Amino acid sequence: MLVFRNLTKQKLLMRFFLFFSAFFLIFNLVAQDNYPAPPLTENRLFYIQHSKNFNTYVYDANFLLPNYLNEKEPVNIYRIVFTEGGIKKSLTTFQRKLAYGIEASKISQNIYKLKLVAYSGFQLIMKIGQDGKAFVETTVNNQTIILTRLFLKMKEGRSDFNPKLEYVLFYGFDNYGNKTSLRFVPS
Repeated sequence: MLVFRNLTKQKLLMRFFLFFSAFFLIFNLVAQDNYPAPPLTENRLFYIQHSKNFNTYVYDANFLLPNYLNEKEPVNIYRIVFTEGGIKKSLTTFQRKLAYGIEASKISQNIYKLKLVAYSGFQLIMKIGQDGKAFVETTVNNQTIILTRLFLKMKEGRSDFNPKLEYVLFYGFDNYGNKTSLRFVPS
């Protein structure tokens, strides 16, 4: 108690509040780091996880031939159900049409504009790099990111049929190849 001798009760309460506020903020930002990662595939674009459970929605490029994407279905989407031992399953019709599906439109040879059906506000662009690998880039908060993962923090107390997002974390690489993460709060 000698350390706190010169601090008023109000200052102590303020420090206590700031410490725990910072702790909970940091905990919320890194809590998803304990989530299991889906097995890596050769054509992985990105995957989505959310705060309701560990189940993961995976987006892989769908090539017909090397360097040529399937025009009808350029992205193969499936889920890894970690709550059932990590088995791979197709998306349900509900998931595909209302939550985790993608609308793809061709811009030019091997460049596609992708929109997540649940939130079309983000424009995702899928391209093929010089190495023949597909990747997706997007812009978040005026910063371009090559996307590898999304984490959706769902608002507590909402039903699964009427979910609301608290925030979205975008993980990937910046234009210089450095790992980055960007936070987006939907309005």
